[in-house]
Amino acid sequence: MKKTLSPARKLLLAGGLLSLSVHASAAPTSTAAPCGTTDVEITQVSQYSGTTSNATLNTIYNGNMAAAACAGAFSGNDGFYPSTNLGYAGDGLLNGGIQNQSGATLFPGGAFITPQSPLQDLDKNGQVNDPGWIMLGKFEQGNNGSWGFTPSTVGGSSAIVLSSFFTATITGQGTGTWSFTPDATVAQRTSSLLGRNYFDQFALVFKAGNAFSVYDFTPAEFGMTAPKVTDPVMNWSGTYDVSDTLKNGGGGGAGLSHISLWVRDPAPTGQTSQVPEPSTLALVGLSAVTLIRSRRKAA
Repeated sequence: MKKTLSPARKLLLAGGLLSLSVHASAAPTSTAAPCGTTDVEITQVSQYSGTTSNATLNTIYNGNMAAAACAGAFSGNDGFYPSTNLGYAGDGLLNGGIQNQSGATLFPGGAFITPQSPLQDLDKNGQVNDPGWIMLGKFEQGNNGSWGFTPSTVGGSSAIVLSSFFTATITGQGTGTWSFTPDATVAQRTSSLLGRNYFDQFALVFKAGNAFSVYDFTPAEFGMTAPKVTDPVMNWSGTYDVSDTLKNGGGGGAGLSHISLWVRDPAPTGQTSQVPEPSTLALVGLSAVTLIRSRRKAA
């Protein structure tokens, strides 16, 4: 049976989205037209009843929820795409990689990094600089003329992402519907690569003509700030109208080229991995100097 959120819950969700919009890192300067968070909306969210293959989906939200943040429109394509595809710094456009077409870094430090979604040390090299974005695949038209979702390899594994994870319809120039539908057991399949946590946000990249824009969503508004592999997986569906954004950004009114799907590997629950502010480092250094001088005097 479909359920709708109570007025109090809706207020909480709206507050969460507002908080994300306020705290989100500044979007990089667009090379063309600005996007709008209402370009892409969530109209329904469902959650599995459990984490086994026979779990059923239950609707937990019906409405019109705008993206938490957006970036673009940018000129050119949204490549390059990641190779290792485990969220490492510089591996892929959303992780601070260089755009193939322009040679520019459109997302310095990574896309949509916030205090709630900080940088991490995913590659264990001692540097807290990994944005965590993993590309799940791309929805596009094949050589046979039909549209479909092509899964990406994640960390060398082709068993994590299924072709059923994403679908979309095209109702007009830059308009239509989309659905992100991971299966109930995907969190277990990712545990060997991502650890005990599942992704904490996802992004949709819409490309048309010579422009693209990126839209960020997070399950935090639905009570999952640090999803674990033991938490039932959610499904999302919604609408998009990027016709004005991509037309003004260089799309020229061209039809949709593709939609890329990304998710973000979150920091483990309780882990503080944000790079300290310079003022904080200065205070730590001053405290250390004071402590050393005090010990010398005491000696």
